[in-house]
Amino acid sequence: MNEGRTVVSLVPCETYEAPKVEYAVRRALDLLDGAVPLIQPGATVLAKPNLLQARPPEAAITTHPTVVDAVVGWAAGLGGRVVIADQPTYSLGRSASRLMEKTGMAALADRRGVATELLAEAGYVECRVPGAHQLPMVHLAQRVVESDIVINLPKCKTHMQTFFTGAVKNMFGGLAPRDRMDLHCLGGFRAVSDAIADLYAARPPHLNVMDAVVVMEGSGPARGEPRPLGLIAASRDGVALDRVMTEVLGFRPGMVRTTEAAAELGAGVSDLQQIEVRGVDLDAVRTSIRIPPSHWTGIPHFLARAARRWLYIRPRVEPALCRACGGCAQVCPTGAIQVGQVATIDRHKCIECFCCQEACSFDAIEVERSWLSQYVS
Repeated sequence: MNEGRTVVSLVPCETYEAPKVEYAVRRALDLLDGAVPLIQPGATVLAKPNLLQARPPEAAITTHPTVVDAVVGWAAGLGGRVVIADQPTYSLGRSASRLMEKTGMAALADRRGVATELLAEAGYVECRVPGAHQLPMVHLAQRVVESDIVINLPKCKTHMQTFFTGAVKNMFGGLAPRDRMDLHCLGGFRAVSDAIADLYAARPPHLNVMDAVVVMEGSGPARGEPRPLGLIAASRDGVALDRVMTEVLGFRPGMVRTTEAAAELGAGVSDLQQIEVRGVDLDAVRTSIRIPPSHWTGIPHFLARAARRWLYIRPRVEPALCRACGGCAQVCPTGAIQVGQVATIDRHKCIECFCCQEACSFDAIEVERSWLSQYVS
C-alpha cells in the first residue's frame, strides 16, 4: 500500500444486473480504507443520486437505480437511516412522485423501506466558503448540511458547460435554485466551473460512488449518447474520483476546471501522483469519449467578442418535439425563453448555459453550431 495517498477504486461491472452491481459496489467500497466504519447505527444518511430529469434509467441521464439500491442496501445494513433525495431545478413538490417513479427511485425505496424526497422540501441554509473563487456564501439544502453522512452517487457524463459532470458537479443539486440561476449568469467557462467548485467545497460529501457502467458522451448531460464503459468507481474524495475518471475517459489534464478548482480550495486531491487506484489498473480501462462541442475555453476574450456573430454553440428549440410544458422557461436564468404554442429563445438574452436543455424532458432543445465553431476547439 502507498501510505498517505488518496484512494480511488475501480471495479469492472459490465451490466446493471442487480447481483453483479451489488458485488461491484461492495468490492469498490471494500477497497477503500475506512469506508465501512463510516456509518454508525442510527446515523442519518443522505443518498444523493443524479436525478436530472424524470427519464428512464436506460437513457443514461440519471444514476441507475441498481447502483443506488446497492449503496442504500449497504448503508442501511450498517444501521444508517437513509433518505434518497435530489433537486432538479425545475421540479416542484407536485412533480416529485413522477421524478422518483420514472428514474426507478420509488420502486427501490419501497423495497428497501427508505424515504425519497426533493431537497427543497427541508429548505436551505446559508454556508460560507472560505477562500471562494466566486461564491463566498451559498445556500445549501438543509438535508445536505445536517445529514450525518452524505453519499454522493453521480452518473458519469459529459456536460455542455463544464465538459464533465461527476462527483463535484453532482452536488450542484444541493444548491438553492435562485443561487443556481445567479451562478449561470456569471458567464464564461472558468467562472461557472469555479462557482460549482465553491459550492462543493462548502460541504464535501463523505463518500462517492459513481455509476460508470454506461456513461454519456457527446452533448451531455441530457442530449448525449449512452456508451458502455463497465465500471463502478468509488472514493472518499470526490475530487480524486473525478480526476481518475476524466483520465479514464481521455480528457486532457486540466481540461475539467471543476476538478482543479475544487482541489485549489482544499476540497480534495487532483494530482494523479497523490492518488492510488485500486481494483483494475488505470491503463487497462483508458478510452476516449466524445466530449461536448465547445469553443470559448481557448480563445482570448477580445477575439471571442469580435467573432461572436459567427462563432457560437447555442440551444435551439425543435418545434416538432416541443410540448410547450414551460420547463425550459422556468429554469432560464435570464428570462430568454417565452412559451406560446412552442418555446422560443431570445438570442439577445440567451447566455448559452443550456439549462433549458437539462430541463427538457422531450429532447426538444437541440445544439446549434455556427460553421466557424466547427473549426475551433
